[in-house]
Amino acid sequence: MLLIVLRLSLFLFSVYGFSRLFIKWVGLAEKISWIAACSAISLTLYVSAYVKLLFPTAVGLAIVGCLFGLYQLYQSYLVEKNSFPLPRLMTIWLGVYFLLFSWTLLNSGLEHYDNYSHWAVIVKFLFTEGRLPEASDVLISFSSYPMGSSLFIYFATVIAGFSAPVMLMGQFVFIFSCIYALFVVVRDSSRQLVVAMMFAVVASFNYFNIAIRVNNLLVDFLLPLLTLAGLAGIFYLQKKLGLLSLYTILVAGSLSLVKNSALFFVVVLLLYYVYTVIKMRSFSRHKIHLIITGLGSVLLSFLPYLLWSHHVNSNFTQSKHDVSLTSYQQIFAEKDGGVTQAITDLFLSTITDVRTPSTQGIILANVLLFGGYLIIRFVLKRKNQLLKVGLLVDGIVIAYYIGIYLMFLFSMPTEEALYLAGFERYASSIVILVLGIAMMVLAREMDYSFYEQNVLARNYRSFKSMKTKKWYQYSTVMLLLFSSLLVLSENNGMIYNKNQYLDSVPAQFDQVVGNQMILNNDRYLVVSDRKADVDSYAVGFIGQYYLYTPNVVGREDFVMDDQPFLDVLKEYDYIVILDDHFTFNAMTEKLFNQTFEPGIYRTTDVIQTNE
Repeated sequence: MLLIVLRLSLFLFSVYGFSRLFIKWVGLAEKISWIAACSAISLTLYVSAYVKLLFPTAVGLAIVGCLFGLYQLYQSYLVEKNSFPLPRLMTIWLGVYFLLFSWTLLNSGLEHYDNYSHWAVIVKFLFTEGRLPEASDVLISFSSYPMGSSLFIYFATVIAGFSAPVMLMGQFVFIFSCIYALFVVVRDSSRQLVVAMMFAVVASFNYFNIAIRVNNLLVDFLLPLLTLAGLAGIFYLQKKLGLLSLYTILVAGSLSLVKNSALFFVVVLLLYYVYTVIKMRSFSRHKIHLIITGLGSVLLSFLPYLLWSHHVNSNFTQSKHDVSLTSYQQIFAEKDGGVTQAITDLFLSTITDVRTPSTQGIILANVLLFGGYLIIRFVLKRKNQLLKVGLLVDGIVIAYYIGIYLMFLFSMPTEEALYLAGFERYASSIVILVLGIAMMVLAREMDYSFYEQNVLARNYRSFKSMKTKKWYQYSTVMLLLFSSLLVLSENNGMIYNKNQYLDSVPAQFDQVVGNQMILNNDRYLVVSDRKADVDSYAVGFIGQYYLYTPNVVGREDFVMDDQPFLDVLKEYDYIVILDDHFTFNAMTEKLFNQTFEPGIYRTTDVIQTNE
């Protein structure tokens, strides 16, 4: 554990070095420099993968990041004699948030099914093979999925070693960098009420992300956070065209590579960028330059995704969840009118049910925006933008929900579509996006509503009256308490899952066979008494990850005649026994006069016990 912590510290220091580079050499603000660094690292690795220089580039980036980090420490604290500033509330709360979750993740394993069907598998593939997957790499089932966040996690494993805690920390650093960027919209960080309000909303993200949590490598939480980080940075840089465009290209380009469905979020981000560039016409003398830069930035933002689409079309004839008209038509053709109506009815009842977490999140966002508008407009007597933003947010939600509905109709198998498989996971992304937008806009409007508008003149006396000061203090304390309790609750939930993990199929594989790191084509039969996990193919996918081969089949039922049992065994090179399986041992005792404890056995050795 100590070695992992030290190597992870080196990984963090490397990212810190690149963040300092964006501050000192590019001119970005501190809070958005970290996500700019993460995005730049991901895109650089992405380009290097095409020229088959993935590992050398990762090592080079690690060295450059650490060297620049050391240089900046030397400059700041030895040459310039700068002292460490006293931490503000924002730094303290975010620091505790990061350390608390980091400690839990360092002691966690991968839980979710999709870690083993794709997300952890692709990182492992990048780590061992050092290249993008090709058609011959049948281990990668979802070959159309882009590489975005996986490349950044791969970067963490190159520095800190390959393990579940390292992968989880790599993902969390990416996520936390996005969260940190949201606070760039804060006009005055000394106004604790605004900061506490943002803490409360950020902490509530965990509730709406409960379907997967942060102790997994799935990207449904990263999608909206990366979009929000992009929106926050665009707002902050709205009068600096060069920095604005560079930042947008980095974040939007990285976002486009996270997942195919990220295109929706990329469009949202780029529309705000275009709107910001158009607003610059009012004070810019070079309008042609604005148009060229704006169009160029939009095209460059889509370039990584277009490059990936070309790679997929050139190397793969077919892929699960492939984005193509042919695959959509084929899946939709399987659904008759009755099936389509059943999906529609269930979808409408789900999104209108107030017990649904995603619906609660959308209601909360509307309460914050429309309620905030009414209070500021009619109680504080000040015009504000919350009403317009509220209408815009609802439009985004409607567009996204239409997209989800069409996904269930056109791209999801009938059996899964009939129970809206993964709905809360997909819906959580838009809920977090709209809550984040509401939070950032409300933070600005709250600041504009304070009695003292001159930030430099604000102090502990900058209140209209003692009564308003007390309300300010009480509200701040309550929001801090609320946000802290939510964070502790989420951390306790992850700890509970971590404890349950010890009795899971991944834990069994880890104990019995370990994590094989050499890609192979050996055939494995996995014997497990967990019927539900076998029937859902979880045992097979988890086995593919740990045994590192595409040829893994899980089986629970061994009630059969002697010869069929022998025929089944002879189909495989190895037999992996995860538990004390009653029917399997009954058959082996009958045929071979021997039972087998959990472990991995050559099939020839098992069968030869009868010869």
